[in-house]
Amino acid sequence: MSDLAAITGAQHLVASLVDLGIEYVFTNPGTTELELVQALEANEDLTPVLATQELVATAAADGFARFRGLGVALLHLGPGFSNGAAFVHDAKRAGTPMLVIVGEHPDTHLAVDAALNTDLAAIMAPFCVEVLVVDDPATVAQTTRRAGELARLHRGPVGLIAPQNVMAAHVCRDELGRDEPGLDEPGREESAQSVVVDSSRVVAASVAQSSRLLDQAVRLETSSTAEASGPTKDEVGHDPLLLLGSTALSGASQLLAARIASHIGARLYAEVFPSVMERGSHLPPISRIPYFPDQARAMIGTPSMVILIGTSEPLANFAQEEMSPQLIPAETKIVTLVALGGPAEIGLRRWAKRLGVDADLDDGGVVGGTHSEDAASEETYPEETMTITSNDDPLTAEAVGRLFAHYQLSGDVVVDEGRTSSGPAVLHGMSAPPHWYVGHPGGAIGGGLGLALGAAVATRRRVRALIADGGSLYAPQALWTIAHLGLDVGVVVVANQGYRILRMEMKARGIEPISRDLTQIEYPRVDFIALAQAFGVAGYRANTVGELASILEARGEEHRPFLVVAELADQS
Repeated sequence: MSDLAAITGAQHLVASLVDLGIEYVFTNPGTTELELVQALEANEDLTPVLATQELVATAAADGFARFRGLGVALLHLGPGFSNGAAFVHDAKRAGTPMLVIVGEHPDTHLAVDAALNTDLAAIMAPFCVEVLVVDDPATVAQTTRRAGELARLHRGPVGLIAPQNVMAAHVCRDELGRDEPGLDEPGREESAQSVVVDSSRVVAASVAQSSRLLDQAVRLETSSTAEASGPTKDEVGHDPLLLLGSTALSGASQLLAARIASHIGARLYAEVFPSVMERGSHLPPISRIPYFPDQARAMIGTPSMVILIGTSEPLANFAQEEMSPQLIPAETKIVTLVALGGPAEIGLRRWAKRLGVDADLDDGGVVGGTHSEDAASEETYPEETMTITSNDDPLTAEAVGRLFAHYQLSGDVVVDEGRTSSGPAVLHGMSAPPHWYVGHPGGAIGGGLGLALGAAVATRRRVRALIADGGSLYAPQALWTIAHLGLDVGVVVVANQGYRILRMEMKARGIEPISRDLTQIEYPRVDFIALAQAFGVAGYRANTVGELASILEARGEEHRPFLVVAELADQS
């Protein structure tokens, strides 16, 4: 912080971000944020990351926070927030702690309804778990700290409105009250399951840390004593189902859940679109609930009980013929062992103890919910065996998925927004080396590239993203920031030249399309290679198995950003 007796509200806000442990701010600022821009550039403990579109900033802050606990996006007035709101929605659905700081007009401009004036708080409210206003220069630090604590407590985006006059005002240090108590509520500290990442390794909170946080953790469990400790083997019935999500998808939680499932004879599934899930051959092969309602209902069946661990009841995203969003039969009892964002590993250990299941996970490869790279070996983590017979075979979703998984390395971060083409990659990823899988729980299309950007900044690891061609056109500007920072991000664009999901949904609804004008993007075809190159990223095209394999192998050794278009032979 400056040695001056009085510094600006903007400097106080930025220093407060540093106090919260923030190292990066993803931003597309405007004139109203000039004081904040100056303060960001002057503070040596914090790095601003320029995004050339607001959707990139909000998706990147989301991707960053999924690994580092708290992300920050800085936007410009109501229109700027509106541009980035779709991926604030995704962050809220993903349970991502995140600050969305939006500059606001000074009172003088609000009073006369200047051109960019909006009801900013009303616009932000549906997308954020809470919206705060920094309305007094003397309480900037306290308000900013409270916003960060609320984001961590509620595991969601918190809006922070920063009027320009407050940011420009000078305040003496002795007027700040920086040592006033912050949020005095349980759950101030990050969830015991959150992941902390540095440049060399990924470490989840240890069991000892989890125990110390037990009394402070957010306890969103059912009121029933039996359910709070977990049902007994007799209570779960003949065909129980365990559904894992959010914090229950760490490696340790998956192993615990698998042991419990084996003990009580339960089926074990993951939610449709996990926020972050540890995956690989060292973990149980847990399938996800399918996206399409008819497939999901067939997989779920009629279990005697569904136990939710770190997730909520699965629902159909959209209505089909019966219009019912419920996927679990009405006669099935639903028990919440640990609610969305709660301390899953603690809940599972408590349940395992009640059931008499061994909860000792000291098996050398998984420690405290993460993979230990020192223990990795080819024997422990065998590579996927390729069964494609010819390099001249045309590309299918199955072939792309198998190749994508085959070229994953231990410790990779994998971002999945492949939509209808990602299933094979997810399936084959079960036998890949240990990696982190990043999904899109909110469902707003186009966030994959921004998530990859944020995850790469957070982890400084290799990131591989599988992106559908339609979705990649929502915020391709992320490629510029990826190139600008020189991140090791490889993007596979799966090109079927259309919005195949719409065609599949229409078929499920029994709707016969009059034409394909609203579901294809083929005439003219998007030149994704030229698009990537325009943003400074090397672009390649693959039409066959051999071409895609050679590109993925060669580019994997360069540690520079690249994009390859995988042209599917079947574009129906």
